[in-house]
Amino acid sequence: MKRIIITIVSLVLITSISHAQNGHQPDTTRTASSYNLDEVVVTGSRIPVEREIIPVPVSVINRTTIERSDETNLLPVLMKHVPSLFVTSRGITGYGVSEGSAGGINLHGFSGGAGRVLILIDGHPQYATIYGHPVADAYIASEAQRVEVSRGSASILYGSNAMGGAINIITRRALEDGNRLSARLMGGSYGTQRYTLTDSYRNGRFSGVFSGNYEQTDGHRSDMGFKSFSGYGKLGYELNKEWKITGNVNIAKSKSQNPGRINEPVFDAKADVLRGMSGLSIENNYGATSGAANFFYNWGDHEINDGYSTGENPQQYLFMSTDYMAGVNIYQTYNVYDNIVLTGGFDMKLYGGNAYRGERIYADHVKLHEIAGYVLAQQKLGRSMFEVGLRVENHKLYGTEFIPQAGFSLKAADNTNLKLSVSKGFRTPNMRELYMYPTSNEELDPENSWSYDFTVSQGFLENRINTELTVFYMKGDNIITSTQITEGFSELRNTGEFTNKGVEFSLNYQILDNLAVHSNYSYLHMDNVIIGAPRHKFYAGITYNPGKFSFSTGTQAINKLYLTIGDNPQTSSYILVDARASYKALKWLDIFVKGDNLTARSYETILGYPMPRATVMGGISLNI
Repeated sequence: MKRIIITIVSLVLITSISHAQNGHQPDTTRTASSYNLDEVVVTGSRIPVEREIIPVPVSVINRTTIERSDETNLLPVLMKHVPSLFVTSRGITGYGVSEGSAGGINLHGFSGGAGRVLILIDGHPQYATIYGHPVADAYIASEAQRVEVSRGSASILYGSNAMGGAINIITRRALEDGNRLSARLMGGSYGTQRYTLTDSYRNGRFSGVFSGNYEQTDGHRSDMGFKSFSGYGKLGYELNKEWKITGNVNIAKSKSQNPGRINEPVFDAKADVLRGMSGLSIENNYGATSGAANFFYNWGDHEINDGYSTGENPQQYLFMSTDYMAGVNIYQTYNVYDNIVLTGGFDMKLYGGNAYRGERIYADHVKLHEIAGYVLAQQKLGRSMFEVGLRVENHKLYGTEFIPQAGFSLKAADNTNLKLSVSKGFRTPNMRELYMYPTSNEELDPENSWSYDFTVSQGFLENRINTELTVFYMKGDNIITSTQITEGFSELRNTGEFTNKGVEFSLNYQILDNLAVHSNYSYLHMDNVIIGAPRHKFYAGITYNPGKFSFSTGTQAINKLYLTIGDNPQTSSYILVDARASYKALKWLDIFVKGDNLTARSYETILGYPMPRATVMGGISLNI
């Protein structure tokens, strides 16, 4: 596996070097959006900052990349384009919840399933509050304008659950005056169907975007059907040059089935999940000072039948749970001098829920709250930036926590940037860990970690080639794991220190205006191994757009993905190949076909849940 990865990387580099040595002269009319070093991000600072200058490493996935994936869910797109990010799967589409579910998000050896990687929508935290983890089927591609992934602790801005990083989904907005209507219809293997309809409108100060999605599949195994419907709406109005107001609503409802492990089938295991989010944002911008007040409310309603195995009786009652999170975050920036920016903010979250099966109550309207304030100072010093900040957070159960962060970036040459960041992360135990099931423990302490990142980015050939290398080291304490107390009895406990370290590398080469190569690789070493985190992860893709045609292909290589832990852990290693082709038949009509796992490789990302072999999808896209 290592030799294969090295060979692929070497071929990309050799192609790049030989192309340059053959005297190719870059076309200066190219569109910079494909590899713009000056693109701005907001996830690492709340305010727009050039990605190459901000000290923390941030990956950006733009709208074009999301659209070309033809995916309904965002997570498969992110896994290909973000180094170190891995998401478990169990079928052609749909992740599910409860036993046998997929959608486990891992970043730098931190598990989103345990609530250590935070997903946000427009800066608002998104997770099932009882369990403290994201619900993978709720994150829809058609709603995203772009996605920014902070690869390192983001607790200074977002508090608990961001100790391993933050994935910020920035929702779509109408960019041009007039009305734009788009639709996508596709179908393929295992009865899979995907439909998307999006309408955007802008007229002067008013704008709006509405989107709806429907997806279903029979699945590649019996009793593995999946259906989902999602809707999104966003309205905005510019009150004047300085003030604007925006409101949005997201709804995602999914029905999934779990067939159990291939050698341990489960019958009648079904889940009906509803997730919703609403937000209201009031923004101001006076040049020297700008900020926003954001109000949000998230909720979930879940009905789960855990099913039964051979020889068992059907479940007498469904498992039912509801949860909610209400909050506000307010921040304001002020340019003290031309090169110093101060950002101050206030966050408050109130969350809770209940869970029960028949007359048995697991969580009875538990309520928790967190209140925090933070300040972040950023100073540009010629070709460099220095930042330092502190968050002070108070939790209902655990009192006050101090979260510092500092970073430095240096533009060492015209196309060379160096970045260094140090940040503290933490996570408070969730309600499941504190109160639910026999393994719960009300004496748990918060987890904490320190994250160190050093990044070098370099551009070549007038920035047609962009490379980025990040070395990360994370050391933490009080990690929560299940510990066997006596034979047949386990309890969640804080089990001491842990260390994760590794390397990330990405290379993007705009060979011609219509030909590009994009690739990334990551290596991860964990002192305490977790399930669903590979040691080596590599992806390389090529896109070619000659005239009305468009072609793309990609290869993903995974080595030593942990399926179990213990003295003799089971791992999985595999290589997948995908491809896509499209033709612009009319100005408003595209016809496309795509294939995944074209070599029909047998592999698993969850023990006992083999993934489908080669799958094919085809369809049309309309843009009016």
